Amino acid sequence: MMLRFMRGLGRLVIGHPGLVVGVVFAITLFLFANIHNLRTGTELTDMFGKGDPQWQAASQIGKELGYGNQLFVLVQAPRGDADSSEAMEATADRLTAEMAASGLFKQARSGLQEEELLNLVRLFSWHFSAYASPGQSAALAERLDPKQIHQNVRRAATELVTPFSTLGADYFVADPLGLMSVTAGNGEGFSQFSSFDLSWGSGNHFFSRDHTALLIIAEPRESAVDYKFAEQIMQWTHTHIQGVEADPEARAAGVRAIPAGAYAYAEQDHKFIEKNIRRVSLVSIAGSLALCLLVYPSVPLLLLSLLPTSLGILWTTGIASFYPGEVNLISLSFIAILAGLGDDQVVHFFNRSPQEWTKGGSFNAAMLRTYETTGASIVLCILTAASATAALATSSFKALAEFGFILTVGMFMMMIHTLLTVPALMQLWNRYIRPFAPAGITFRFLPALARGTLDFVGRHARAVVALAVGLFLLSVVLLPTIKMGGSFAVMGDAGSPAVSAQNLLSAKFGIEGSPRLLLISGNEQEVLRRAENLTTGLDSYRQSGVIKSVFSPTQLLPSIQAQKQRAASLAHVDLNASARALEDTLRENGLRVEPHLPYIEQLRKLGEDAEPITLESAAPYLPAGLLDNSLRKTGDGSYVAAIAYYTTDPNAHEVIPEPVLDSWRKQYGPFVEFSFDKINRDLQSQVLRDSRRALLWTILAIVSIVYLTFRNLRITLLVLMPIVFAIVVTFGLLRLVGHSFSFMSVTAIPLIIGIGIDNGIHLVRRYLETASNNILDVAKASGAALIQSNLTTIIGFGALLAASFPPLAEMGLVTSLGVALTLAGGLWLIPGVILIGGEKQANHALTRL
Repeated sequence: MMLRFMRGLGRLVIGHPGLVVGVVFAITLFLFANIHNLRTGTELTDMFGKGDPQWQAASQIGKELGYGNQLFVLVQAPRGDADSSEAMEATADRLTAEMAASGLFKQARSGLQEEELLNLVRLFSWHFSAYASPGQSAALAERLDPKQIHQNVRRAATELVTPFSTLGADYFVADPLGLMSVTAGNGEGFSQFSSFDLSWGSGNHFFSRDHTALLIIAEPRESAVDYKFAEQIMQWTHTHIQGVEADPEARAAGVRAIPAGAYAYAEQDHKFIEKNIRRVSLVSIAGSLALCLLVYPSVPLLLLSLLPTSLGILWTTGIASFYPGEVNLISLSFIAILAGLGDDQVVHFFNRSPQEWTKGGSFNAAMLRTYETTGASIVLCILTAASATAALATSSFKALAEFGFILTVGMFMMMIHTLLTVPALMQLWNRYIRPFAPAGITFRFLPALARGTLDFVGRHARAVVALAVGLFLLSVVLLPTIKMGGSFAVMGDAGSPAVSAQNLLSAKFGIEGSPRLLLISGNEQEVLRRAENLTTGLDSYRQSGVIKSVFSPTQLLPSIQAQKQRAASLAHVDLNASARALEDTLRENGLRVEPHLPYIEQLRKLGEDAEPITLESAAPYLPAGLLDNSLRKTGDGSYVAAIAYYTTDPNAHEVIPEPVLDSWRKQYGPFVEFSFDKINRDLQSQVLRDSRRALLWTILAIVSIVYLTFRNLRITLLVLMPIVFAIVVTFGLLRLVGHSFSFMSVTAIPLIIGIGIDNGIHLVRRYLETASNNILDVAKASGAALIQSNLTTIIGFGALLAASFPPLAEMGLVTSLGVALTLAGGLWLIPGVILIGGEKQANHALTRL
């Protein structure tokens, strides 16, 4: 069946080469026209796939709560004195005004308005019973005691707590008893804002403690996950920063504005992708081109050899622009890989055509015989290689699945151009320009290299096989000592602007990188109660020094249950009496009572069991970005809350042991733990699971294809032998030299199997077709093509070593070494085993088909 198909395909190409080239040209134009729609991205949470809990958690954090979607701009001046502070404030105010007018941002602020600060005072002083911890009850009761009101009012008039010391009389009106100094004295409720020096300069701006920097906090309208939008935000920011820095006053004061945060990292990651792919692709293409220039004796032959590569990459990119429509740092590496794989099969076509022509007959007859022999082998090799990449396409990890899918498409695109486009162009060249000569399609120096190598194998077959067996056994012993590690994080250069800006943000304002989060969802009170329990659990780790700080929405909004329990501790206080005493005291001191009436009425309401605080009632008191990035009502009516905590050791892995988290889930209900460290650990486990599954499917598919092709167990084992040897020895040699393996090394195994099996298929099929059944003659005839195809593949995967993304470099190292060893297994091991077994016995085994 395969023979009839290849014969029909050959006749089609030989008989209608112009039609084939025309169809290929039309499809090329169509796919090329859509390439500009292909997107690139590196967001790891999106690479998981939408059904994964981690992806859902990250989606809620980023889109619902805004975590990780803040753009920070640090406005700096070298002196940090009063004169420069005016220029810094003017720069910050202008930038925030332009952000608000752009329509790109939900909010942007460089400080707090006095009314916002007063609202914070009102929240903690007018609802003190909701925030009073058991240890604060005595202090609050003392301040509410009618007998002490006169003294407390006088003290409150002078006791103005930072950062509210600039509010003066307004603060006294909002909190005449100084209750806020008790209920929020530790500042946890508004720590995000109280960490700034709001009293410096003209007041209420987010100045650093050393007064050399002022911070703008902005939340763009879309997530930093959207790389096109992130790029738009950063372009807008850079343009407007240049505009404000050019202002004469800002320039005279030396004011500079530096963007930081998720969007700065998104810009860096995008540049990181482009730099890596550009470097890897350049190395692969330049290396493959240099090899082809050395090997091919004529320019037309060189150009034809590059055609499957260039058209294969173009067609694959065009198809990827339709589906999946996006490539990531892993899947985009298909360019470098296909550049190395491009001439893997066409080189066998070139090698076989002149050899068939020298047997006699016309060029067309030689081409047709090449289709029937090598053409069939090419199809089998593409099927085996594609089975490996297709197995990766079944991965649940989106990035790996896209990588496998795009590579699978690329394999078939190269097969199309190897069996259709290149022979059609050869036919047109021979028909209309200049006829080929039988010796005109050959290679430089590779045939001599193959002959010399195989002559050595012929003379020392036993030594070659013994060496291979020794390496194999040594590697088997070393395999159990291999441990997987590594990280999947996309890390730019340590000195990149994004990293430098983050370091500055941390040094000036104490805003670290991404926190670890516990994400809870449910109805409002359920979420708050569970958040309180989890906050209590985290606080024990904070007290032990493992956790540096904890930020919980319940610090600003306690649950109704907690509010009632706290209010009960103050039940003995007569708040109506306190209200009367306050009113009398104000009159006795000659102060107007009218401004304080709202506060006095609130005291009476609390004495009458007033309504508890909810998210809706608390929201008017709070500046945007203080509570709504840790507790928010979602579109479906449920609530989502995030408890953030920072570890003392940022490099620590399991800060809270998994058994403890499981026990909390059993006690307090479900929640999702989210951190980039956990994503990395989960990702490694997932990639390992996907790779093992892909490996199993690859083995089953390739063993089936090889067995159905040869229908003989011994021949099947002979074809598979170089693959087993290469995989085991690759890992053994790397372990022997002390290489540290990452989880991506397992992903390389299906690729080694799928690509490396080509050597055995081409060699053994030709061995079966040769009447003399002399393995050395057959290997010498095919050796040049085998060496050339494997060298370009090694260059393609070896180019990944130039990547600064460790998992990509790891895959390149393991795959390139594995392919090199499959070449050694094909050229040395197969002939050596056959020679040791004896040509007659081998002939007998191979003819039992």
